Amino acid sequence: MRLLLAASADSRAREWRAPAPEPLSRGRREVKKVGLRERGVALILSLVTILILTVVLADMHQSTSMSYALADTQEDRLQAEYLARSGINLTRLLVAAEPQIRQAVTPVYSAMMGGRRPPQLPVWTYANQVLQPFCDYERAQGMRDSTGIDFSAAEGLGNTGGRCEIVSFSENSKLNLNTGLHMQGDQARANVAMQVFEMTGGNQQPSQYDALFERRDPDGQITSRLDIVAALVDWWDADQQRTAFDPGTQTVSNDAGGEDDIYQSYRDPYRVKNAPFDSLEELRYVRGIGDDFWATFVEPDPDDPTERLVTVYGSGKVNPNEARPIALLWRSCAILQGTTLCTRAEAEKFVFLLTMVRDLAPIPWFENHNHWVEFLEGRGQLYGMLAGLAGDAMFAPITITAAQKNAFRGALVFGAAIITVQSTGLVGNCPSDEAIPEDEDEESGGGLGRCTRVRIRSVLNFENRWTPPPPNAGAMPALGIFHHWRVD
Repeated sequence: MRLLLAASADSRAREWRAPAPEPLSRGRREVKKVGLRERGVALILSLVTILILTVVLADMHQSTSMSYALADTQEDRLQAEYLARSGINLTRLLVAAEPQIRQAVTPVYSAMMGGRRPPQLPVWTYANQVLQPFCDYERAQGMRDSTGIDFSAAEGLGNTGGRCEIVSFSENSKLNLNTGLHMQGDQARANVAMQVFEMTGGNQQPSQYDALFERRDPDGQITSRLDIVAALVDWWDADQQRTAFDPGTQTVSNDAGGEDDIYQSYRDPYRVKNAPFDSLEELRYVRGIGDDFWATFVEPDPDDPTERLVTVYGSGKVNPNEARPIALLWRSCAILQGTTLCTRAEAEKFVFLLTMVRDLAPIPWFENHNHWVEFLEGRGQLYGMLAGLAGDAMFAPITITAAQKNAFRGALVFGAAIITVQSTGLVGNCPSDEAIPEDEDEESGGGLGRCTRVRIRSVLNFENRWTPPPPNAGAMPALGIFHHWRVD
């Protein structure tokens, strides 16, 4: 036993007999020293992580801001669209109430016009003023001191968060380039041809419009006045032959050659429609109707449709109580060719005087075609009044034949059934259309802040003899039906 426990000289045996080392406690674990290189990597990883988080947060902020702005803009656009719709529907109500309005003003009108009863009143032309409490409540209330009317007690009126602006006029105040409903065949073709020829200055040489017909079209063709006349008529007449118009005899005939020949030579050829125009935009397909012609006769001012001189809607007759004086001159001279009224000097007097009398008293001066003939012949109340005011600036009376009087009977109308209503809804800090400088962005409201505009252009039919096509049943609703609807 002692031998077994005796000391050994072997060092390994001593190690085996040595007591085991005491384990380290948890709090006394060895910590390995970190080098400088490892410290730099950790810093870089931290910075990269912060950068990534910054980019992600910035993207989330931008995405959220854009989504909010888009939702806000869509809300404004929806509100502006329904304000524009309200303007159109309010105008429809105003037109439907015209008979009651006419009855109310009849005593005053009869006293002014020597006992005559008023024709249809163009109440639609004053829609923006009459409907202002509904369309622009704040402005209407702001004028209560001058008008003496306080709308604050009225039910249903108040701030809508936006406003609407209305421009309305009858389409028979323009020259109609479409086939007329009251004429057929060569009579309809000659009627349009004479008006277009007169409108483009064909009977006044030299004319201010000569330059339009001396330059090449975008298709490389030179289109003369007679080419324009023929192309417009050929678009809607039923035959396939090219139209020839003789201004001297005021007649039309079929020329040698097909209507489609010129259109087939285009890079992207097409055929003539041989049916009435459905919209003004369709005029763009007709040979010679380029930007210059469009800006001169069709749309001189895109923001003011009342400046338009032509139309494709309605019967083809012109209303002397609403048509622009220059359009009335063209329509009259298409019947009175060769008279002194259609010379340049007399024509300028006619336009000036008719513009002046409308500015002085914007009322319907003519009840029927006889009153219009009397005015041109130098008779009647209106001519006498103007002669006393204008003196030497008065146009010289003319002599009108029985055939020409009969032509006026079929060319004029003294009421409106086809009415264009343009309503613009505005939300935000929007100036009026006429207040926007040309060098400012309309969407930004002329630099005044965010502005949202939605414009609706509609053409309405109020003809009470209208009936829906078979097999539909019913009659014309009091608020009319829509011919055309466009949202911009």
